[in-house]
Amino acid sequence: MDEDMSMDASSGDLVFVQDCTGSQGTYISSATKNIEAICAHIFESGRLQSAEDLRVGLVAFRDHPPQDHTYITKNFGFSSDISQVHKHLSTLYASGGGDGPEAVTAALAEALNMEWREYASKMVVLIADAPPHGIGEYGDGFDDGSPDGHDPLQLARAMAQKGITLAILRRLRACAQWILRLMLPLTTADLLTHAIVGSVLENLDMERLVREVGAAVAQRILGNNESVDDVARELHEKLLLRNESTKKVVIESIYKESAEAKHNVAVFTQAPTLEDARPLLKRVHGTRFTEKYLQMRHNLSRSSYTSYSSPSYSSPSITRASVPSSPIKSGAVPPASPPRKVVTDFAAFGAPKSASVFGTAVASTPFSLAGGKAAFGGMRIGAGRSAFDDEDEDEDDGRQKIELREDSISLDQARRIAMQSAWRSARA
Repeated sequence: MDEDMSMDASSGDLVFVQDCTGSQGTYISSATKNIEAICAHIFESGRLQSAEDLRVGLVAFRDHPPQDHTYITKNFGFSSDISQVHKHLSTLYASGGGDGPEAVTAALAEALNMEWREYASKMVVLIADAPPHGIGEYGDGFDDGSPDGHDPLQLARAMAQKGITLAILRRLRACAQWILRLMLPLTTADLLTHAIVGSVLENLDMERLVREVGAAVAQRILGNNESVDDVARELHEKLLLRNESTKKVVIESIYKESAEAKHNVAVFTQAPTLEDARPLLKRVHGTRFTEKYLQMRHNLSRSSYTSYSSPSYSSPSITRASVPSSPIKSGAVPPASPPRKVVTDFAAFGAPKSASVFGTAVASTPFSLAGGKAAFGGMRIGAGRSAFDDEDEDEDDGRQKIELREDSISLDQARRIAMQSAWRSARA
């Protein structure tokens, strides 16, 4: 693993795959408002040499007829002109959607087949609150799978073989963990910009390391038939010895671990298709959320009930018709969500540590990342300590937290490097 490749990750291709169904209005607005800031922060990190090194693509999606009759996907292609990307985003609005699942696979297929640059760091950011069709979600209008014939497991693997990292930024909703990738649950659109920037910066570091050691790592796994875990552990030790550091992003999980959920993740990871996976899945009983998150929701609900019971709302002059209706479609999470709390070091973004360029208070705290496990409550430092345990108890008010920090490479990141190297080599 001492192989040294001269190519650096000096360019990046980033594609937003945006759900445009009825519950996504605030997320579309956040992406539109902050797209220039997102790209500026990525460039200011020093990972890219010039603004032209970053290309941004956009794929919008809703659902298949008869669930939705507007459009299935809209592919706007790549552009280095971020003002053009902003213009494309500004044409999108949230509407419709029909049943619970949406045309996720149609949109991912569009993204997969875009004109990616061979030597660029590649990333797809899926912003959605619903799973693809065919995974057993309640009320699915296409139980046997998406009518376009695309399988999400096969699409995710095709992306991995092409060197594309799939990051799923998901608004809260009761949907299955249908693929084990970088999955970050969001409780509010205020977290979107931080999650995207952090994910892209981490991916640029991962891409640099894959290019450096990928061929040697793949030879160990595919040629010598060594296990991914064994190779990852050795790789991790060697990278630590040379003081390798990377950007890392974690969004505090609101999902609790369960044996059934772990089993289903393993099934989705190993099964070649959804059809193979379905008979092996186990039903997850009870709530999927942590007690901390449920308590915050309870407190917010009580607060909202009190405000709506105030004299101004009980006055006869306030009619039912005058109260704005919720834009969230049937089956989605109620609009009340915990506010965000950003705990991060924005020095890499060129902002002072005392204040964030997004207007959010900043504090420096110890940081750790457990790779793809972040969305499944797997964030730990040492023996059972949470990555957020160093937070002052008085400040632990239940709000979801996000952290971005440059730190020593983690074992889970080394495992991601090993798996990506093997996937790419298998395709070659």
